[in-house]
Amino acid sequence: MEKQRDYRFHLYLRGIILMGFTMLLFKLIITGDIRNFIAPRMLPFIYFAVITFLLLGVVQIWRSGSKNEEEIYCNCGFDHSGKSTPVQSVIIYAMFIFPVVTGFVFPDVVLDSSIAAKRGFKTGLSQSQETAENEEAPMDEDLANLYLQDPDEYMKQLEERVQEKSQSPESSPDVPLEHPDGFQIQAPPEEFYKELEAKMLKMKKIVLTEENYIAMTNIMDENPEKFAGKEVEMLGFVYREDDFKEDQFVVARFGLSCCVADASVYGTLASIDEGEKYQQDEWVKVSGTIKSVKYQDWVLPSVDIQSIEKIEQPKEPYVYEEY
Repeated sequence: MEKQRDYRFHLYLRGIILMGFTMLLFKLIITGDIRNFIAPRMLPFIYFAVITFLLLGVVQIWRSGSKNEEEIYCNCGFDHSGKSTPVQSVIIYAMFIFPVVTGFVFPDVVLDSSIAAKRGFKTGLSQSQETAENEEAPMDEDLANLYLQDPDEYMKQLEERVQEKSQSPESSPDVPLEHPDGFQIQAPPEEFYKELEAKMLKMKKIVLTEENYIAMTNIMDENPEKFAGKEVEMLGFVYREDDFKEDQFVVARFGLSCCVADASVYGTLASIDEGEKYQQDEWVKVSGTIKSVKYQDWVLPSVDIQSIEKIEQPKEPYVYEEY
């Protein structure tokens, strides 16, 4: 009887924990803070999780109060009551209770320049370079010939390449890139970038919004000469690399494809006299004229700032890849 009462308590506690996760996710959805953790395209997964946690939590609590022993035990021939000590039980349950409590107690933290400094800001040029490297890898004819002539040497060189790649700072960010099973980065519709570029060239003033920020930033990065002299308006937080001039900084935003684990810094170089007085992570709204500058052997667009205004961090600080 004592053993049954103890198992009922475990069922009840598990149900409460599941209900806690349900309420936490529900709170994040209602307040809109869930977008500080995941991209909008991932919301269906969260809705499914909320319903699943709710149902499982209700079932566990209902089972814990049932007087029918068959509803408590599954009668599969295996003892589910557990043989852990009270200390072990406390440690295990604390691992699940802690994130629920901290989720309600502590405020959400938005990624800032400390993360950007480790990942660097992303440009259309760096993206295209990464894509080209990935496309060229399987077409390495030298390696293919080596495999046919000397398989052992081929495997040796392949292992060396994998080791070099794994040690590269760009391939090992502080936060692991983990996505749900079946998730794939959404590719833009065919001709999307060409059509958007044509629209931008016709605009009297290019205004970067949350919806078009990543796409427009990539287009300007790949074709800075085309947009030289164009007026532009954008907002973001101030971010600086170590080798920037005193009057230079990036007007940056974090862009999410799936969740904060894969967040990348998207931004545009900007310059203004006495630019050093604008501090890291300060949010600003800038307007100016686009010009081409050379940075680390790349030609990038830079905003010659004509007006700048310090602003509060927007309610939705991140931008997303939406097509």
